[in-house]
Amino acid sequence: MRTKKNQKQVSIEEYIETYCQEKRIRERIAVYVSPKTHHQLKSVVRLFGREHHTTTSSLADSILSRHFEEYSELLDVVEKEHLRELREWLNNIGKSENDEPEEQSDNVEEEEEL
Repeated sequence: MRTKKNQKQVSIEEYIETYCQEKRIRERIAVYVSPKTHHQLKSVVRLFGREHHTTTSSLADSILSRHFEEYSELLDVVEKEHLRELREWLNNIGKSENDEPEEQSDNVEEEEEL
C-alpha cells in the first residue's frame, strides 16, 4: 500500500477525470463498506458532486474499476497460481480415490484365497 510519501501526485483535473465522472449505473448490486469509508466517499462527493454529477455509487465504482485496472496483471498471476494449485489438489484427490479401490481389490483376492 502506498504511504503519503509514495503517493502518486495527480492534478485536480486528473483526479476528476479518473474518479468524478458521471456514471449511470442501471443495474446495481449492494456492496457494504465501513461507516468511515462511506463518510469519506460522501465527503469527496460533496467536493465534486454538483459540478460533475458524482454520486457515492459512481465514485465507489470508479475507484474499484481503477483498482482492478491497476492491479489486473498481479491479480491474473494470483488467479493462475490459485487455479494451478486447485488442479493439482483435484488431481491428487483423483489419484488417491483410484488407489483405494486397488487396495480393496487386493484384500478381496486375499480373502478369496482363504
